[in-house]
Amino acid sequence: MAKKQTFGDKVKKGQGELAKSIKVIYTYTSPKNGQMKFAEKIISLMPDENEDQIVSAEIKNGRAMLEAKA
Repeated sequence: MAKKQTFGDKVKKGQGELAKSIKVIYTYTSPKNGQMKFAEKIISLMPDENEDQIVSAEIKNGRAMLEAKA
């Protein structure tokens, strides 16, 4: 028989999340035809990390990787 979930169990379940997830959407130039395209990536950040630096680095790395593909 299944265990019944109480309201207290539901409240405790959500308190364990320390990392924050951010969805980053950026544009890049297609190497095939030179047109602009969109790419997206989900990043997990800890509370003590600097959001701006990490997002900027992910965009830079993602663009470089996608534009280098042929």
